[in-house]
Amino acid sequence: MVYTKRKIRKGPIIGLIVIIVLIALLITGFCLYKHFTSNEYKLAKVGYSEDEIATLLKMDNKVIDKALTTDYNKHLIPLASQKYFMWKNFKTYTSYINKLLEQSNKIDYEKVVRDVNVKRNYDFYTHTEKTDMDKGNAILVNKYHALPEKYAPKDIVSVSNWYCYGTAMIKNEVYEAFKNMFNAAKKEDITLIINSGYRTYEAQKAVYDTYKETNGEEEADAFAARPDFSEHQTGLALDVITYGASGDNFDTTEAFKWLQKNAHKYGFILRYPKGKEDITGYSYESWHYRYLGTNLATKVKKSNLTYDEYYAYYLDKD
Repeated sequence: MVYTKRKIRKGPIIGLIVIIVLIALLITGFCLYKHFTSNEYKLAKVGYSEDEIATLLKMDNKVIDKALTTDYNKHLIPLASQKYFMWKNFKTYTSYINKLLEQSNKIDYEKVVRDVNVKRNYDFYTHTEKTDMDKGNAILVNKYHALPEKYAPKDIVSVSNWYCYGTAMIKNEVYEAFKNMFNAAKKEDITLIINSGYRTYEAQKAVYDTYKETNGEEEADAFAARPDFSEHQTGLALDVITYGASGDNFDTTEAFKWLQKNAHKYGFILRYPKGKEDITGYSYESWHYRYLGTNLATKVKKSNLTYDEYYAYYLDKD
């Protein structure tokens, strides 16, 4: 028997090779396209390091978009990582950091965010604005947010001597809330006494001027508000003490301890807490309580923030 060699048909083999090559090229092209259009590649082109890119990719898309659409900023990641970071303040954060770097190489990003949010990157009584009166009981009044000129609230009522020393006035809603709080404290043998309430523009001016004439402007600003910048002028603030105590030692009393646990339930917060003087602009005042309403006061209490901080982040946020 004679065997004949079978000829291999080259056409199908060449076709198969071409198909394989085309598939390989498509896969390679797709991989290259995916690489060059990836956020990793784009962020690297902006100037971010591998470690920074790894961190950015775990963050909110808004942070990534900002990194992709602006020049490289080494402060972006540590700033955006802060709980109370706000995009509307980003440029101001950066400007403030540049100012701080002239004094120190170490930056506390949490403090930067806090300071800029409450305008503490500026001196007190500079860069002031009129407060948003449409916010009602939630209005912010401090050394950057002023009341309308010579503001006088409506619904001011006189406080019975049963609840105060001497004479005092306050907004009616605040008065009703205080009476409820007074009665609740009484059930635990604690007496809350209003030592000061609403002050007119003229009365606040007299208080401030007296401090200023006696101790100078810097000292006056630490203990008293300038007229139109005072919470007492809103009719929403009370100075509270108890029997046998004055402002100086009120925080040693059971009344003070009771207020720390319960004031928010009746709509009040401690407005100028200890350790927060640099934010509030005032020395610690254990006796000064601000009415916000029960719902908002409870939120502020739980946040452990000053009202200046809470307002900036939660109530004045874009």
